[in-house]
Amino acid sequence: MTEPDALRLGLVGHPVAHSVSPDMHRAALAAAGLTGDYELLDVPPEQLEGCVAGLRAGLRSGLNVTVPHKGAAARFCDRLAPEAALAGAANTLVRSPDGRIEGHNTDIAGLVAALQQAFSAAPWRGRAAVVLGAGGAGRASVLAAFQAGASEVRVWNRTPERAQALVGELAPKVAGALVAFADPVEAARGAALVLQATTRGMATTVGDPAWTAARDEAARVIAATAPDAAVLDLVYRPRETPWVAAARASGRRADDGLEMLVQQAAWAFRLWTGRTADPAVMRAAAEAALAPEKGGP
Repeated sequence: MTEPDALRLGLVGHPVAHSVSPDMHRAALAAAGLTGDYELLDVPPEQLEGCVAGLRAGLRSGLNVTVPHKGAAARFCDRLAPEAALAGAANTLVRSPDGRIEGHNTDIAGLVAALQQAFSAAPWRGRAAVVLGAGGAGRASVLAAFQAGASEVRVWNRTPERAQALVGELAPKVAGALVAFADPVEAARGAALVLQATTRGMATTVGDPAWTAARDEAARVIAATAPDAAVLDLVYRPRETPWVAAARASGRRADDGLEMLVQQAAWAFRLWTGRTADPAVMRAAAEAALAPEKGGP
């Protein structure tokens, strides 16, 4: 039986089975001496509004939101924190004492922190960055790239209209050039930072046809970047993602999305609990959950 004051947290997405968020948050709850649990909630788009309504009614204490719901989740909130309003996307939902749902976007701060930890030289400062993807993660990536010092951000999406819509919405809100591109190679040409914010390569197995196809596609894009470019793939599963493999093979520095996941999760935990989570505890839990995947099949 769940204790009356136990925290009932979860991740809403479609799909979500690959996520290690429960491992991270359960470890953080235990470290903080808090009672509760964190579950995966596979919710198709047509059921998202009802899921948010359940949070509003007190059936849960807080929710994270992932692909493909971040934009829609922001629309279902009663109010948005400044960063979520700026991005037009929410990845963390908090039930306030008055019962209203506040939407936050911890992806932006999490991504900036991950960039700072992975690439101390920050070659993109004053130069161009390219963001691949125009969903909720893409929106956060655009804003994070500017916050991290890029002077120009180029956006590409498989559906060009989505990239154009993102640029049209965010361009008035940023201090720098924001441009939509129809071709990913052209978008990457000469760029000093690549933020891979699509699901391409996610949950593949190293060396299988899907992984290899994604790696080859990544190699073509990365070859167009500046020789000193940094590549951050927001995907963290498999542990060697196609984009990271392609970047390192080309001599570029690269990292996957695990550190961003940890950093945004720590911010979310604080919003829900008022406690500061130790990123090291959350990172260790995530790495332990992913450990069987190291080294590929």
